[in-house]
Amino acid sequence: MTRLWPWRRRTPSSTTATSSWTQQFSDVVPSADTGLGFHAEFHMEWRREQETSLSPTAVSEACRAIRLQGESVAAQHTVLRSEAAEQEVNYELMRSLPQHVEGVEITSARVVLSVDVGTRLAGERLAQMRRDIELDAVARSQTLARVSFMRDEILRSPATARLYMMLENSTRFGVLPPDADMDRVVREVQQWRPESRWIIVAQLLHTFVDKLSPADADDLLDALRSMFLDYGEKELAEQIPLGKPKKSG
Repeated sequence: MTRLWPWRRRTPSSTTATSSWTQQFSDVVPSADTGLGFHAEFHMEWRREQETSLSPTAVSEACRAIRLQGESVAAQHTVLRSEAAEQEVNYELMRSLPQHVEGVEITSARVVLSVDVGTRLAGERLAQMRRDIELDAVARSQTLARVSFMRDEILRSPATARLYMMLENSTRFGVLPPDADMDRVVREVQQWRPESRWIIVAQLLHTFVDKLSPADADDLLDALRSMFLDYGEKELAEQIPLGKPKKSG
């Protein structure tokens, strides 16, 4: 709540046509931090535009004009920047003078802003929360970008995926490890390129199995397992997934 102090009259100088008064009042003005504000001490000097009586609300309206102007500028700053906020408020007040409100001419206006210890600590907590939210947003953005890169580039073909894994394990991205067998790398990339005969066969086999009933797919896998065993490839046979056990009778 704004608190007004009594008027204090200034003795007019030889160049001043009318007497001047000073008015001081305090208030809490909002900051950019929701729920937190600055303690403001306003100092205003004014005089009557004419030697006539003032309305009962004239000075209050003049104080209100100064307060609203100060609030609008202070609200753009956090409580951790009270000095900067004070400078900006006083700069804007100085630029707006003199002001004329209901027969009152405001000739000077300034403010002193401050924050107590509790408000500053709360402001520091809010600033840390904002930093954490920004870091989380950056992490999410990086994760989404990596997922898109993996989907659109790395997983586009088996050859690209295998080559990427080799590079990923390197100490320097884009350079193969010094102990890498280049002949083996070339063979593997050639083997897993999309147009490779065995990649095409594997894709066709996958499409074919998807069209079979579960029972027929299990029979095909059993036949493939038996073929591996016939050729002495026991380890490969053991890697083929088992189908559902068939009911007896």
